[in-house]
Amino acid sequence: MVIKDVSKVGNRGVIFTFDDDITVYLIHTDRYWFLCDTHLGPQSMEGIKNYISMRSNEKEVIVFNSHSDWDHIWGNCVFQNGIIISHETCRKRMDEIGEFDLVRLTEFHRGVIKLVLPNLTFSDKITFAEDEIEFIYAPGHTIDSAVCFDRKDSVLFVGDLVEYPIPYLDFSDLEAYMKTLEFIKSFPARVKISSHSGIIDNALIDRNITYIKNIFEGNPIDPIVYQECPDVHNFNINNTLYLKYENMVREKLKDSFDYTSFRCEFGDLKKVSYTDLQEALELYLAHL
Repeated sequence: MVIKDVSKVGNRGVIFTFDDDITVYLIHTDRYWFLCDTHLGPQSMEGIKNYISMRSNEKEVIVFNSHSDWDHIWGNCVFQNGIIISHETCRKRMDEIGEFDLVRLTEFHRGVIKLVLPNLTFSDKITFAEDEIEFIYAPGHTIDSAVCFDRKDSVLFVGDLVEYPIPYLDFSDLEAYMKTLEFIKSFPARVKISSHSGIIDNALIDRNITYIKNIFEGNPIDPIVYQECPDVHNFNINNTLYLKYENMVREKLKDSFDYTSFRCEFGDLKKVSYTDLQEALELYLAHL
C-alpha cells in the first residue's frame, strides 16, 4: 500500500494519506508515539514504522482505534504487543463483526492480517495528561466512534464522523450523531482531521448535519447532494432501515443473535432496492 502524501500538522503531528485517500494520524510526544488508526494491514504500516524508526524507534507506539470498521483496524496486528486503545463498544463490535469483514473483504487485505482487539478501553474518555492527549467517546458514524484530541497542538482527529460529500450512516441513533457533530463543530481545536476527507471545516460539518437531519426527518434529498457517491446514499437509506430491524431481531433473539448469519441474509446494502430489503426484513422477523 503506497503512502502518497505525508503532511506535518502543528509541531508534533503527521497525516499519512494512502493511495485510497484514507489517512492515519501520528503524534510524537516526549514519551510515546500515538497512532490514530492502522488502515488495512501490515503492508500499510510499513511506511509508518519506517518513519518512526528514522526518528525515535525506542519510544512505545500507542494505537488508538477511532472505531471498529475494517479499514481502520487491520494494521492492529503489527502492534499487538503494545497498547491499543478504543471505546469499550469498539472492542465489543470488533469482536462481533471483525471476522465477518475479514473474510468477505479479502481483496482489500494488505499483508497477512490477524484480528487484534483493543486491550485498553474507556467509557467516556481517557486522558494521558503528561502527553496532553485525550480520547473522547463520540458516537455517530458508528455506535463505537471516538475522537483523539492533541491539546498541545490543538488538533482533533475525528475518524469517519465527518466526510465529504456525505457521511456513512452506520448507527441507528441519528439524533446522537447530530449531537456529536455539533460537539465537533464547537470543539476548540485549531485543526480538525477526517480519516477520509483530510482537514475539514465547519461548512462540511454543517453539510453533514443537514444531510443527516433530512434522513432522520424523512425529507427528500436533492440528488446534487450525493451525486458524487450515489451508492453511499443508497447504503444510508437502506442501512437506516436495516439497523432498525437488526435492533428488533437482537431484542427478540437475545444471546442467540448471530451477526454473521443475520447480515448474510440481505446482500449488499449499497445495491439492493429499499422495497426488496424491507420485504426481506419483514419476512425474516415474521419467521422468528
